[in-house]
Amino acid sequence: MKIRLRFTKTGSIRFVGHLDFMRTFQKAVKKSGLPAVYTSGFNPHMLLSFAAPLGVGEETAGDYADIEFAFRDMAPLSEHDLYRMKDIGLDNDALPLPPPVSVFCGQLNAAMPPGVRITGAARVGQTRDSKAMSLVRYASWQLLLKDSFLSGLPAEELNDMVLCFLAEDHIMIHKKTKKSEKEVDIRPMIRSMSAADLPHPGALSSEESAGVRSVLVTCSAGSSVNLKPAAVMDAFCRYTGRTSDPNGFRTVRRETYNENLETLLSLGSSF
Repeated sequence: MKIRLRFTKTGSIRFVGHLDFMRTFQKAVKKSGLPAVYTSGFNPHMLLSFAAPLGVGEETAGDYADIEFAFRDMAPLSEHDLYRMKDIGLDNDALPLPPPVSVFCGQLNAAMPPGVRITGAARVGQTRDSKAMSLVRYASWQLLLKDSFLSGLPAEELNDMVLCFLAEDHIMIHKKTKKSEKEVDIRPMIRSMSAADLPHPGALSSEESAGVRSVLVTCSAGSSVNLKPAAVMDAFCRYTGRTSDPNGFRTVRRETYNENLETLLSLGSSF
């Protein structure tokens, strides 16, 4: 049974790179005692994939991973599902039933490192189109502004400036890659943007639970079109004639969506 996990990654673990975080995640799953499925062969590895890996220093309150577990799937299985199970050496009828979702998440959380918490789980299909990484089209971000960044602007005034910014027909940025440099219009990639005094979505302390000036951005994400929230903030600063500072805010991904702005967890089913 393939299970999609929704998890947080907050606090100091945000400074761990993706490959090291993946190894940490795998060790935690193994420590939990839950029967994760491995590939066969000389160098077996866990059947685990992440939806949209974060950059170093970025946090998330709504990230996703798909993992195959050796549980019996009570849902009607397609020919593709049965073939895939046979391919990885599993007989569905001989597998144990999965525990309740609350128990399942509790076992995983007991093994996870500080800052990582499983907040939901759902059964998902086995087809290529149902993979989390292929579904990502948008992500919502919370940019927690430091006191020195855009100082003198309360949330209400900041939000008015954001609305004017979004009213522009075109928002051009200079994008530089290893092969080329070009001007890109990012306005079509910004789904929504606003400002408010909000707490850190993965608050770990009373200080983070208090409201702070935040900018909320929902923009394109994924392998085909991807817009970094830092690029949006840089363009906003240029629009308002203020100095941009990449260290002036803390970036937290709040949620990840498909093309219809549905959360990836809502696309699964209970087990």
